[in-house]
Amino acid sequence: MFEEPENLTNIRRELVIEFLQKYHPSSVTELRSRLAVEGIRSNDEDLLSIIEELQRDGEIRLLTPVSLDSFPRFLADISYSWWIHVTVLVSFAEILLVLYNVQSPFFGSLRLLFGLGLLGFLPGYATVQILFPKDQLDLLEQILLSIFLSIIVSIALGVVLGAGYFFNPSSGVLLSSTYAIAASVLAGYRRYSMFRASRKRKFRSV
Repeated sequence: MFEEPENLTNIRRELVIEFLQKYHPSSVTELRSRLAVEGIRSNDEDLLSIIEELQRDGEIRLLTPVSLDSFPRFLADISYSWWIHVTVLVSFAEILLVLYNVQSPFFGSLRLLFGLGLLGFLPGYATVQILFPKDQLDLLEQILLSIFLSIIVSIALGVVLGAGYFFNPSSGVLLSSTYAIAASVLAGYRRYSMFRASRKRKFRSV
C-alpha cells in the first residue's frame, strides 16, 4: 500500500502509468523497485491488480503475461518466489556440506555462512511470510522479526532433537532444512492463494 490514503485507487493507477512512461521498466520486478526507490509503498497484490487492469484495458502489453493460473507456475516466476528458491538452494547446499564434512577452507566458510542463514534467518523469514502474506511489514520489521523467529524455531527444533537423543550436526541441519523448505512452500501457497482470490474478485466486479 502507498503512504497516501488507501481510498485513492485512481491515483495509484495513475502513478503506475506515470512510472511506466517515465522509466520504461522491462519487468514487473524493475517497476516495483522503481516505486520503492521513490518511496511509494505497494504490496504485490495491489501492484499485480493494477498491472492486470492496465493490460486488459490495452494501455500496456507484457511480453510475458502475468499468469498465476497454477501454483507451479507461481513457483516458476522468480520475481514472486525468489525467496523459496534461495531457501531450497541454501538448505540443500548446507546438507551436502555437513554430510560430506568437507575440510576445505573455502567450503568451510560456505558451510558457516549457509549455516548462519539456515539457523538465524531463513526459518523465521518463511514464518513471517506465512503470518503476513500481504507484505504488511516494512523491510526492517521483516528482517528483525525473521531473526527473532529463527532463533525461536532453532531452539524448539533443538529441544525436539535433544528429547529424542538425535542431537548431532547432521540431524540438526536436516530438521532445520525440512522446516525452512516446508514453511517456504506453505508461505508461497498462501501468497499464491491470495493473488488468485484477488483476481477472481476483480473479474467478478467487471
